[in-house]
Amino acid sequence: MKIDKSCGCLIDDLLDDNRLCGSSPEDMKVMVDPDPERISLDFYQKKFTDGLPVIPPTQARVKKFYHYSSREPDDVIAVLPPRMGKATVEKVAVNAVMAGCLPGMMPLLEACIEGMSREEFNLAGINATTHPVAVGVIVNGPARDELGFNSADGCLGPGNLANATLGRAIRLCLINIAGAIPGVGDHATMGSPAKYAFCLAENESMSPWEPLHVERGFDACESTVTVLGMEAPHNVNDHRSRTPEDLLDTVVHTASTAGCNNSHVPGELLVIMSPEHAETVASHGWSREDVRNYIHERALVPAPLGDRGGRKLDYSLVVDDMVPVTGSPDDVVLVVAGGAGRHTMIAHGFGGSSESQTVPVELKKWINPSP
Repeated sequence: MKIDKSCGCLIDDLLDDNRLCGSSPEDMKVMVDPDPERISLDFYQKKFTDGLPVIPPTQARVKKFYHYSSREPDDVIAVLPPRMGKATVEKVAVNAVMAGCLPGMMPLLEACIEGMSREEFNLAGINATTHPVAVGVIVNGPARDELGFNSADGCLGPGNLANATLGRAIRLCLINIAGAIPGVGDHATMGSPAKYAFCLAENESMSPWEPLHVERGFDACESTVTVLGMEAPHNVNDHRSRTPEDLLDTVVHTASTAGCNNSHVPGELLVIMSPEHAETVASHGWSREDVRNYIHERALVPAPLGDRGGRKLDYSLVVDDMVPVTGSPDDVVLVVAGGAGRHTMIAHGFGGSSESQTVPVELKKWINPSP
């Protein structure tokens, strides 16, 4: 997407010969009309959206995002498969505007783009698979409060602008830059509601353990985003357990599911533990490492059931006719989030085909642009 500097209109160059869906030459330019309803319908018909209304990305709106980037508008942050689209600062800002992001969120979105482009994340596989894997984001550090991310009640939505729009902007970038258009570059059989927006912040103040980014080698005062290839979360309701073993056995039983990618290709498992559940475990002296070890050792699936997925089960992983859903304790990605209530959420990953990436974020204070 480009901004016509002479008239302030959006000129979209996505529908070129390299885009995965067909188009005619007349579709290459889309003039931004001030009518949001008309723009939303026009963009939807050209497959630029997630199906929801968008904010027209005018020149003035897009330029506000440049003031929060340390890069120039034409700088390429990353190249995103399957289309191998160049994620320039300008294109990312256009999609951020469309998603409803605040300009100050630009550094976080750039960091997410950078993380998704890393080979270990395997964005090509995530976009192309028939599996309903989405890109999830966990925000840590000062950016949580400075930009108003929700880490407490309802942190997985709905109701919070930062969580919702950052997650949505990632999806729009995947559609418009990476070419992950459903049925074209995104081949998920049924898709997932997690593909609209999947973003939360860790409730660091209510956690009995160090936050995720500190565990991964960053300072507590640093801001980070962690991008993960995950299915939509599933709830674990346990109001009765009062010991770590009993509570984690409930989590393990929920996670030990045949049919997930992890059952035949062990990989990452996201565990979002409420503060009350975390306190139950930590009050008995259990560390984050203890929790990860316990889940890894006991989250098992019968090998005959595990060997029904898209990839043949590696029987070297099988012990006593059971296969673990995680490859190692480090594959248990444990965070504390949410508000009151004795709940935990778990989300299976893309098996061993994707590794989560944590990327530092340097927030930039607002610089008043010249008129």
